[in-house]
This record gives sequence, C-alpha cells and structure tokens, in this order.
Amino acid sequence: MRLPPHLGSIQDLKSRENRAFNTEAMWHDQLTDVYEYFLPQRNLFEIQDKGQKKMDRIFDSTSLTAIQQGASKLQENIAPIWARWATFNPSNEILNLLETGDFNVTEKQIRENLEKQAEIVFDYINRSNFGTQFYEAALDLLIGTATLKIDETEDDSMPIVFNCIPQKGIAFEEGPHGTIETHWRRFQVKARLLERMWKGFNPSNTVQNMIDHKPDSEVEVSEGVIYDPKDKKYYGCLWVKQEERLSWVEDFGNSSPWVTGRYTKVSGEVRGRGPAMQTLPDVRSLNKAKEFVLQKAAIDLAGMYTATDDGVTNPYNMVIAPGIVIPVGSNNTNNPSIQRLDTASSLSLAQFEIVELQNAIKIAMFNDLRDPAGPVRTATEIAIESRELAKRIGSAFGRLQTEVLIPVLKRVVSILIRRGLITPIELDGRDVEVKFTSPLARAQDSEDVLAVQQAVEFVLGTAGPDQVQMAFKIEDFGTWVAEKTGMSSDLVRDDAEKQRIIQAGAEAKQMEAQAQQPMAEQPPQLQAVQ
Repeated sequence: MRLPPHLGSIQDLKSRENRAFNTEAMWHDQLTDVYEYFLPQRNLFEIQDKGQKKMDRIFDSTSLTAIQQGASKLQENIAPIWARWATFNPSNEILNLLETGDFNVTEKQIRENLEKQAEIVFDYINRSNFGTQFYEAALDLLIGTATLKIDETEDDSMPIVFNCIPQKGIAFEEGPHGTIETHWRRFQVKARLLERMWKGFNPSNTVQNMIDHKPDSEVEVSEGVIYDPKDKKYYGCLWVKQEERLSWVEDFGNSSPWVTGRYTKVSGEVRGRGPAMQTLPDVRSLNKAKEFVLQKAAIDLAGMYTATDDGVTNPYNMVIAPGIVIPVGSNNTNNPSIQRLDTASSLSLAQFEIVELQNAIKIAMFNDLRDPAGPVRTATEIAIESRELAKRIGSAFGRLQTEVLIPVLKRVVSILIRRGLITPIELDGRDVEVKFTSPLARAQDSEDVLAVQQAVEFVLGTAGPDQVQMAFKIEDFGTWVAEKTGMSSDLVRDDAEKQRIIQAGAEAKQMEAQAQQPMAEQPPQLQAVQ
C-alpha cells in the first residue's frame, strides 16, 4: 500500500517531522523539571541509564503522592473503571426525521438498539487494559499532555489494547481549528519485533539482514499517523532512519489509533499545560525548604565541632556539614582540645512554610477532596464531591471529552465494526450522539436539573400550578431529566407510549363526565335519594 500522492514524498514527510520536533525541543527543559519533581519514574527527558535511581534529588514526596491521588480522582470522575461512562443516543436529525413517519422503526426501538451497542462497546473497553492505561494518561494530563495508542490485536476475546505513550520522542501537528491531527514518534525497536508491530512491514535488504542475523539489535525508526483532509482519513507510515523509503503504510479510515489530550492549552502552543506546571514553583520551594530542614536536623543530631589548631584557619576552605571538625586557634578561655559548636535555632517558621506549601500542592491536585480509596461514601457525598470537582475543572473536562473520550470511542467502535462485533454506527454524526454519564458529567447535568427545578418552584409559588402548565412543557420533563441523569432507555417511555397514556386518560375523563351528566339532569329529590 502507498500513501496518497498529495501527502508528499518521503522527503516531504521527513521535513514535516523535523519541523514538529524542532517545536517540541522548546519544551524540553520545562518538561524535564516538572517530570523530575512530579513523575521522576516517567522522566525520559533526562538521559539516564536503565535502572538508575531517579529520586536522589527529591526531599519531599508531597508532589509524588499528590499527583497520584489527583490522577485517581480524574479517573474516578471522568472514566471510572468497570463503569459505562457514556451512552449512545439518536441525533436530533434522526429524531426530526422520525416525526415525518418515513421510517418503519420507532424512537424507542432506535434507543434500545443503541443501548445494546453501547453495552457491547463498554464490555470490550472494560475487559481491555483501558483502566490501567487511562490512569497513566491521567498522570501525564495533570502535567499537561497525554497520549494513548489504541491497537487492534488478533485475540477475539480482547481485540483492543491501549498503551499510554511517554511524552519523550513524540511530536504533534495541529489542524486549522487547533485540534491535533498528526502524530510523529521517534524511537528504537528490536529488529525481530518490526514485522510483529507493523503488519505488512516491508524491510529493505539491510534491515532484513538485521532481522535474520542480529534480531536483538536496535533499529531507529520514525512513525507517523497523518490526517488527510482531502479524503478525511488517517494514514500510518513508518521509515527506518537513514533510509529514503517507507517500510510500512496503513489506512486507518476515519479514526486515528493515536489519541492526545491536553489539560489546558495556551493559544499558539501545541502542547498542553496542567496544574503540575502551575505549582512547579511551590514544589521547588518545598523541596529546597525540606532539604534545609533535613540538613539542620542532621547537624543537630551529628553536631559540628571546633578544634584548636596552631596554624591559621582559612574560612574559604571551611565546609559546613554534619560531623565536621573545624580547626580554630582557641576554644574559649578553658581552651579544650575539642568542643561542639552550638547550632541551636528554631525550625517553627520553616515547618509552617512547609505545611503551607504542601497544602497548596494538594489543593492543586484535588487532594482536598476525599480519597477514592478511603471509606465508603454515600451517593450524596459522591455527587457533592463531583459537583465541586466540576466547578474546578469544568473547562478542562470539556476539552478532555473532545480530545480524548470521543476519539477513544470512535477508534473502539471502528475496530469492533471491522471485526463484525457490532453493527455500523456513527459517533457524533447523523446517526448517533455521545452522551457522557460519568460522575463529572452527571454533576454538570445536575446543575441544569437544579436550575429547572428552581424555575418551576418559583413559578409555582408566585403564579400557581396553572401558570406552570402554561409556561413549561411538563409532559417532557420526565424524559429530559432521565437523559440528564443517565437513566436507561428501558425505563423511559417514548412519545407513542406517552400519547397512548394521554389518550387513555382523556377517554377515562370523558367517560366519567358522561356518567355524571344523566345524574345532573335528574330532579334534586331523585338525586338525593340516589
């Protein structure tokens, strides 16, 4: 398979990749620092040997534990494990077409079918490694940018596998509307894995010789997933460094296997910025303060000492450290041979500043909300916490829905359709719309429900029930609230059922009125007897 000619030659692709990585290089120093203090185990921006200690310069673990709890809080409220955090609903276009009567199906039948499709989709998502990899992605999101790679496997029981890609060695290209459309990745892979990782890999003679005779040797490759706006498809391509040919090309259709989300984004920048970047000055200050406190504690425990010396003490050669002996000309009037140097000082101010900095970091990482691993909470407590979290990250949640959750669903649906596991559906198109039902999404919807409730109560209290009926479509309230709260469509009546109930009620009232009419026409004496 070949790339469409209008996407350019191999030289054009390499030029695009180089420009993307040149832009990426501007973030190197900042990402090195923030990963060092928050996620040192994922800090690949600093060249280190495998197995090397990565926390030698960390003196306070608040940032390490805070970002882990923050990631757990994000996952719990955005894409909880073993939960269905989205539903599929018919689009407004389909609902409008149903009103014309040109379809042989009802709205309820469409909703029931989409309900079954959603169950299948989330069954495969939950049986995959999505939960563990989304947690890793949540860690990267709190720093700023996270990337998930969604691959199709040959296993029918688990056809989808997720992989959170480290940010080192990844570069991006944005489209005209600020969305990431193209991914580039530079990395090394063992020669024996090339044909397994990319189906249809076409090696050159040089690479084939490495596969046959040096299978464990490292091959440096460049991989790209490029969006083609002409045919609205994503194409994957791969080349080996120093070679002027493509070794692999694949058509991914309308869904990309690479999904990148950004917590927040500054105009003109490709990468995102997260709360970890914003609190980095506090983390640095806390780390330095904790280092000073630990040094002071070590000096207080081990002590520093002065010792008489017949020579002249050079202050420029003195080193202040626990247990050090400092040569001096004399030790007071008694002139002992050696004595301890008094280093007493108060640490109360330092401890106060440390606590303040620790609290600021915890708040930035949502640690002031209850720990998901803590005691069992009631539904009301969870709802309250979700509403509080929604207020704090509402704008970021909207971006994560657009850049992460919907692309993940599109890719999963595309794979399941191709495998024949679900019937063809479209997401956020003519046929299907995505309705998020995660705790954070429900918290945002609950604000809408609360606003409507307050409006109805106000009209009821000021103008009476007749005006409520006049001002609002009371008959549609139940369906609207059910959609906002994520209630199953099996529990919601469709329009046809509503009309039958309304008609039955009207007929019952009519029959009751007809039964009372002859009685009203009788003389009062007979009515009294009856």
